[in-house]
Amino acid sequence: MEISLSNFTVAASSHSGEGGDTFVEKTKPLAELNELGLHAKKHVGVGVSVRECVDADSVGVSVREGVGADSVGVFTSTDVVQSTHDKVIAGYWLVKAVLDVALNRGANKHKLFRGTGIFEDALEPDSLISIKQYHLLLTNVQSQTKGADVSFLLGSALAAQWLHSPMHVLQTCDTLEALLTHLVHQQTFRWCSIPLCQFQCFTTNHKVMLIPQLTIGGAKLAQFVREVSFASIVALLKGIAKQRVSVSFNFTCARPKNIADFETHLGLKVAFNCPFNSMCIEKHALNEPISTPVIHSPNMVTDKELGRYRLFERYPLISLPDYVRCHVYQTISAHNMGSALPELAEKLAISPATLKRKLKEFNTSYRQLSEEVWRNYALVLLSVHKANNEEAARQMGINDLPNFRRTVKRLTGKTPSELRLSNA
Repeated sequence: MEISLSNFTVAASSHSGEGGDTFVEKTKPLAELNELGLHAKKHVGVGVSVRECVDADSVGVSVREGVGADSVGVFTSTDVVQSTHDKVIAGYWLVKAVLDVALNRGANKHKLFRGTGIFEDALEPDSLISIKQYHLLLTNVQSQTKGADVSFLLGSALAAQWLHSPMHVLQTCDTLEALLTHLVHQQTFRWCSIPLCQFQCFTTNHKVMLIPQLTIGGAKLAQFVREVSFASIVALLKGIAKQRVSVSFNFTCARPKNIADFETHLGLKVAFNCPFNSMCIEKHALNEPISTPVIHSPNMVTDKELGRYRLFERYPLISLPDYVRCHVYQTISAHNMGSALPELAEKLAISPATLKRKLKEFNTSYRQLSEEVWRNYALVLLSVHKANNEEAARQMGINDLPNFRRTVKRLTGKTPSELRLSNA
């Protein structure tokens, strides 16, 4: 058995390369995207190349340094969004989706925008809003709307905007794997669709698991954001690929009263009281081709307009918490359980104290992010892979088994044996 961590390894493509002719042939109206550096390769799609992650280890989870969106080496310090006040989110479509849902559920428009610094009449298709602004907007939505299904409706509404936003170029993907890779790892499209959530991808022999990681910490909005993100991805897969993909979901929360809302928007394969939150897709489904014709709409963003969008001027961008998580994942391959905060601060050209202060702005800390990474790592090894203590300890770089058991108990609240008995 084998599990690989971040099997989707993504790197920014150059302006030229193999497959360019195929892309132009298939999507002639989008040929000018090459001027943006969004070059497409056959079976890959716009803006990224997907590389195979080859595991040298026969058992466990492996991380490969230096490649992909999960490597901090791909990003420079100027690519990292270090403040929640930096305007990096393509806000026009996101705000429109929020209004469509919230106003129909009893919200007052003025109260929705209160404290956000967002002014509806000033929004243009190329307008950018900050992480803080969008977080406050969703907080207002959660507090002012009626109905337990608002998060799912919002996710679907976000997905409904894809044809009229820069995300319309995703319809040029050839396979579900390419489409999913773009949605969960390609930073440009992340800021257009689910800016408050990034996914860590794990793969087993038969399925791909996406574990949500929040951009801003805090429990109050966490479940709401996860539900929005899950619903948005399901709707996007269905809307762009024109087919319903068999997906299963795990939630750590107890079974809710509004289970019908989960099943309506996410499908019937939903489980609760699980070790971690995740979205799972069978591998065989990802190989299915997308053969639907490219759709053109009178209101679609044109290539020339897309070229003027400020969103693409600083491509790619990664949030500071995600950058920290990437750094910690890299320490896994080095079997290093120690803190690497000073090293990370040096890469960002800031002091450790400044890094701590900036992370506090995201309502998190280096320790919290690091423990989140190691917790997910341990959960996948033990509850999914069912690795024995010796195998799991070796993968986590812990030499003594008593220390391993204490570490797992501290991170997850359960013993290794209890995790192996759990359903994930």
